Amino acid sequence: MHRHGMVFEELAVEVMAELPSDEARREVLALVELVRADPRAWPDVRDPGSVEEIREAFGWRCWIQYMPHAGAIEVREIGWSG
Repeated sequence: MHRHGMVFEELAVEVMAELPSDEARREVLALVELVRADPRAWPDVRDPGSVEEIREAFGWRCWIQYMPHAGAIEVREIGWSG
């Protein structure tokens, strides 16, 4: 799944499809937009020695794990607790 400045990995696309409502999808996409605007504002959670920059951002009922790229983010995983 591709949106302007965003790439969603297969697992993230599957989770988006399984979210319980349109409201849930809007909440996740709002967090993704917030992250895309300032991708390095969220903590880097990569394992020691890893070369991939992996960050996590948290919303009210959701979280995402992503990798910042020049002008874009790659959403690797989405979590929902609502």
